[in-house]
Amino acid sequence: MDLHETHRPDPTTARHTAGPTTAAQPVSASTPAAATTLGTTAATHRATDPAPPPDPRPPRHVRVVPALAAVWWGVAALVALTVTLLGRTLPVGDASRDAVGTLLHDVPGTTLSPLVTLLALVGATLAVVMLRTRRSAVAARGRAAATVVAAVTVAGAVALTDASILARLGYLPLLVVRAPFDAQFRDAFAGYVTPGVVLQYLALGGAILLTWATVLFARRARGACEVCGRTLDHPEPAWRTPTRAAVWGRRWAVVAAVIPALYAATRLAWVAGYPFGMQPDDYDAMVADGMLAAAFGLAAFALVGSVLTLGLFQRWGEVFPRWMVGLAGRRVPIMLAVVPATLVAAAVVPASLTLLAIGPEQLRAEADENWGALAPMLLWPLWGPALGAATYAYYLRRRPACRTCGLG
Repeated sequence: MDLHETHRPDPTTARHTAGPTTAAQPVSASTPAAATTLGTTAATHRATDPAPPPDPRPPRHVRVVPALAAVWWGVAALVALTVTLLGRTLPVGDASRDAVGTLLHDVPGTTLSPLVTLLALVGATLAVVMLRTRRSAVAARGRAAATVVAAVTVAGAVALTDASILARLGYLPLLVVRAPFDAQFRDAFAGYVTPGVVLQYLALGGAILLTWATVLFARRARGACEVCGRTLDHPEPAWRTPTRAAVWGRRWAVVAAVIPALYAATRLAWVAGYPFGMQPDDYDAMVADGMLAAAFGLAAFALVGSVLTLGLFQRWGEVFPRWMVGLAGRRVPIMLAVVPATLVAAAVVPASLTLLAIGPEQLRAEADENWGALAPMLLWPLWGPALGAATYAYYLRRRPACRTCGLG
């Protein structure tokens, strides 16, 4: 059974004339030398392709994200403060049946609510301060302080979430397909909008927005391009060049693809009638409850994710394959791969924290009885960072010259 079910609970001229890369070559080389050749080819394209002149106006997201972060955290602070002043309790800690997998599940809701309110006020204040310093220089100490406060705030928000976010993301495709034909699956949508679950969505969304806003702030405050992070005074670190990113990105992508594939393998074994790593009685109960369909849905979702992860270093992850009618031969938009992969990597982080919340003793007990259900999940703390690193390498390898600063 699944974990969440068990606990339902150049400065040079060349740089300024560099243009966006053409369709990137497939990074299918298995040796650093081959990856170097690919990186050199990409660099040659950037140095020879014509580029539009730099546009000093930043893209919309550079303006919108900091403002959205300030509004998001400001509204959260207002709501949390109102609830606290009225003597009510937020759906957190032991006050929420949907918080059983969080690190703070045993903390009384009456104690945790004021702390969550304080956290929201800090996040809102920080977001507003970073927004108001868009046009002013910030000293190194100020940058460091803002980064530390942001890190603590984001950690606090993530501590309010658990594996249910990833589980619901995995179940969603199955529910969408089965809901029109099965009332039980339609009723399952109610579990997506309970107060405790919605608060987890908001907490994780706020953490992502505040992290993004802090990155933009840190770039701007140190004199780098707010859009791409490049600077005229300092060349890109070697590890961020397309050549090096092709090497380490491939390694992380393989790791990030293997982990969900292992998870899918255990679930598919159950669907095929083999109680792999499960007690016979527990397997029979799962079959009787009709959970094999859910297991198949999660396995399918994991396998699709595993295959798409491989696309982060394959040619078909850069150019649509021939069988995609209407899109064949066209370049895959960079963000079409980066955004979904980043969201999944973010959702895996709370799932990893759930393992810590359960504790070693209960994990050992679960492993003794149903190790097949638990073993793949123990790799989740590695899955999130691996997927995040592979996604960042894909972005570094494919990003064109910056349209704002002209560097590339």
